[in-house]
Amino acid sequence: MLTAGLAAAAALLVAVAPRLPRLRERYDTAALQPITGQPANDEGPATLDMALQDWVMEGAGSGATLFPWRFPAAPCPLACAVVSPTQRRRVHAFGYRLAGYHQLDTRSRLGGIAYRIGVQLRPLLWFLPRRNDEPWDDAWLTDVDDARLAALACWRPRRPTLIVLDAAAAGFAPRVIDALNAGIRRNGNRQPVRLLILGDIDHQDAVSAGYRDFRDQPDQRNG
Repeated sequence: MLTAGLAAAAALLVAVAPRLPRLRERYDTAALQPITGQPANDEGPATLDMALQDWVMEGAGSGATLFPWRFPAAPCPLACAVVSPTQRRRVHAFGYRLAGYHQLDTRSRLGGIAYRIGVQLRPLLWFLPRRNDEPWDDAWLTDVDDARLAALACWRPRRPTLIVLDAAAAGFAPRVIDALNAGIRRNGNRQPVRLLILGDIDHQDAVSAGYRDFRDQPDQRNG
């Protein structure tokens, strides 16, 4: 009985071995810049939040695979959307929650550590579909230069990622899209990436990236 148990454990370890390197993956600060600052006076979901939530999830895939040695593929690996700069506060609150930072705000230090460990171990659970409240990686880019573009072209997302281009960097959107597409061609489409631009962008610059325009989306709350 003990021998059978050891054999089963060894077989499972061999099966998940291709996923073990993912446990060492870290947030790529050369390509990304995390959201900072807790949202002020966040009064709960608005109409824009729900529209953005639907957008990021559309074409993201389940994140699950039948076999542990297979990796998921996102049906829509890159999508782009535009939001008015006047909605900056709401976008910040949305990104903060999507990244799961609010989960840490409500936990003790020990609870926060346990939460982070659970997130890090998630790649080993190949058979579980991604939950809607599962944290994404986040980025809030206020400045884009050649070094960051080169890093984005080589970047391999470790988990689903939302990248926000702040208004000051919105003009770099076409080059950022090109860099992200280069990264997908290089590294595959295992994780969905969503690029949200605070500002204006020509539709033709973003049409190949699943363009959505939320600039006319009202900031209304339910209830």
